[in-house]
Amino acid sequence: MDPIIEDLQKLNKISETLNRAVDVHSALNSALSDLISLMGLETGWIFLSDLSAVERQWGKGYVLAAHHNLPPGMAVDKYAPWNGGCDCQGLCTKGKLTEAFNEVRCSRLPDAEGDRRGLAVHASAPLRSGNKVLGILNVAADEWASFEPRALALLGNVGAQMGIALERAQYFDMLNERRINEQAVLLELSRQLLQRPALDELMNFLVSEVCRISDADASAVILPGNDPQTLDYCAAAGWKSDPVKAKRTTPADQSSSAGWVMHMQEPMRVEDLKKHSPIQWSPDWIQAENFRGHTALPLIVDERSIGALVMNNRSPRSVEKDEHRFYKLMANLVALAIENARLATEEVARQRLEDKLAVGREIQISLLPQSIPQQPGWEFAAKYQAARQVGGDFYDFIESAESKQRLGIVMADVSDKGVPAALFMAMSRTTIRAMALGNRSPSQTLEKANQLILKDSHADLFLAVFYGVLDMKNGSFQYANGVTLDRCTSAPRPAM
Repeated sequence: MDPIIEDLQKLNKISETLNRAVDVHSALNSALSDLISLMGLETGWIFLSDLSAVERQWGKGYVLAAHHNLPPGMAVDKYAPWNGGCDCQGLCTKGKLTEAFNEVRCSRLPDAEGDRRGLAVHASAPLRSGNKVLGILNVAADEWASFEPRALALLGNVGAQMGIALERAQYFDMLNERRINEQAVLLELSRQLLQRPALDELMNFLVSEVCRISDADASAVILPGNDPQTLDYCAAAGWKSDPVKAKRTTPADQSSSAGWVMHMQEPMRVEDLKKHSPIQWSPDWIQAENFRGHTALPLIVDERSIGALVMNNRSPRSVEKDEHRFYKLMANLVALAIENARLATEEVARQRLEDKLAVGREIQISLLPQSIPQQPGWEFAAKYQAARQVGGDFYDFIESAESKQRLGIVMADVSDKGVPAALFMAMSRTTIRAMALGNRSPSQTLEKANQLILKDSHADLFLAVFYGVLDMKNGSFQYANGVTLDRCTSAPRPAM
């Protein structure tokens, strides 16, 4: 199985563990264990912020929420290594633990007696939801070089998912009886999103679910397209005129609500667009929808805005504080789902291209000589290495039909790489071989081949070619070189 696909499946498993757990804190040990195994490491632990933690145990303002395979010298019943704060907590408290993963020389390990298994450094990922840091995820190793780029990317991804899960847990603790059903709704939305890896299917499901969950009359997912000045409507539900079918766009700057929330990375809530609208951009086709209440949410992954989710009502709509928190959390889930689906789609496309290139390479290699000419008194050798998986260079040996003592030698280079160059190479090779078998001189062979190639090919490619004929009886070598232009650029030259 492709490692990227396998990583995505394991990440989905971790996400499902966190999202399905009634008590997210109890799921942290399982998620931590899966992450450490996925990264190819052994040890890790998680601190959670807790303002009520005033004792020195674990560090003031923090509690040890999960741990996996701690060495004996750091067992949780040992007092010294866990007494008081540590460097990662200090950096976090000062707002300096800012990256998706951070290198921290562990300040607890020197106090750990006995077996420490050579551990000296850990990668620390802040468990963040928005600008709020909820905890710290640490995975340890003997040196920073042990953390491969792939493993650090996984750490950052899982840290983001844990942060969202913890924010969800905190939010649900604050919900009153009127909002208790939203927990099941959010969990079900997460489960449904995980079951839809195809990007288009996921977004079409999403806009319908958003309308149902938020009681919105219409919703849309808006993402960057090919034009950096505009954003594209990629999925929509509840609109009188479907903006996706009409290929509608919205400005990417702050004149539109989608552009504004992506730039500011803050939600926009408007109770009644007819009474007060901060949106400058309002074309006729938007006004025809008669929207009044409007909410726009940025879709953010790893602090990058990847799009916007907009919800509209055709009557005034005031979004309460707990609803607002719920929508932000929903947007976080949506952003991760869209990003994962996009990455999966790109991986499938990449794999398909790799498969096509592999076939192209097999075809290309099959057109090269399968053996080297063997003639008494002469020794020939050739080596071919494409710059990419499929290239445009080739060579050939052409035996004369009239005499076994005459051997044609071709070396050529197409002005590109990849599949187009390989196809042009195949046509050029066949044409040159056909012209050479007519017992023409090298210059005549190339001139005739040039005419046929230009006649049959309309690609914006050209071929630089060297063709010579070796007389193995007297040792003379007659050759010509040229480029597929109006005429060959060189006349035949006698052997030196």
